[in-house]
Amino acid sequence: MMFGRVDEVDGHYIATNFVAATIPTESMYITSKTAARASVTSPLGPLRVKTDWRSIGLGYARTWIPALGLALPFLSLLSGQFVVETLVATAATSALAFVAYRSGKLPDREKQRLRLLGTVTGLRIDPTKLTDQTRAVKRDSLGDLMDKGGIPMTPEGILEVIDDIPIPAMALVYGYACYAGDDPAWRECAEIIYQRHEQSEQ
Repeated sequence: MMFGRVDEVDGHYIATNFVAATIPTESMYITSKTAARASVTSPLGPLRVKTDWRSIGLGYARTWIPALGLALPFLSLLSGQFVVETLVATAATSALAFVAYRSGKLPDREKQRLRLLGTVTGLRIDPTKLTDQTRAVKRDSLGDLMDKGGIPMTPEGILEVIDDIPIPAMALVYGYACYAGDDPAWRECAEIIYQRHEQSEQ
């Protein structure tokens, strides 16, 4: 059973497989069957990703808090001691369940960022959540296109020629910057590229 759906973008999301709704086994990135496939590399079904503890925590919360909220009144009635405290506890679990279901959603800017990544990788997911092997394959694929386009593949090199990069190629360069590394130089480079993309969209 799969629970803990988080980071949803256009039907793409991360969730965790559970055994009997109690034991988490693996976190998966699920792609929408109806999403457009206009990408240089199309994903082939669900992808295993790094363990997502937020997905696991929300999986438990969304499953067991509502179950507890439903069980409390029945347990009280069976015991013959239905008291005000039971109503308060039921209301509290209902509120917590609502919070759990609302959690795990992405801000609009982050959704837009992942959509841009999806145009060149087919994956609307932050690269840091992918396994090292999957990330390396995507990075190398994007790198081949960067090399064919004569675009530098270092943060410094990209920023030196950023004003000369055509707008249609900006998604490719941004994707490569995101997949290439997580050190400060690559993060800064990716943010500058994304800001250029946002400016071009205005």
